[in-house]
Amino acid sequence: MTQGERQNYQWRPNDNSSTTRLRYDLEAEHWYKSFKSAELKHKPSSIRNDFGVIGIIFNLIFSLVTLMVLGLIQLVKRLRA
Repeated sequence: MTQGERQNYQWRPNDNSSTTRLRYDLEAEHWYKSFKSAELKHKPSSIRNDFGVIGIIFNLIFSLVTLMVLGLIQLVKRLRA
């Protein structure tokens, strides 16, 4: 096969027959499924993300309440002194 044949895509059928279109459709479907499968492997679970956000919110609320309680304790100590 020459370089010219490769550049003109003569190594793959490029007619408009039903067989060629079916083969290209099957290949495109294969590549699409492979891409989606690889994408899902690297995408974190949405449930894990949801629990992470909920955990951060609870941590923030707990930290603010703790800060307020410690502030009140320090205020009471200074008022008594």
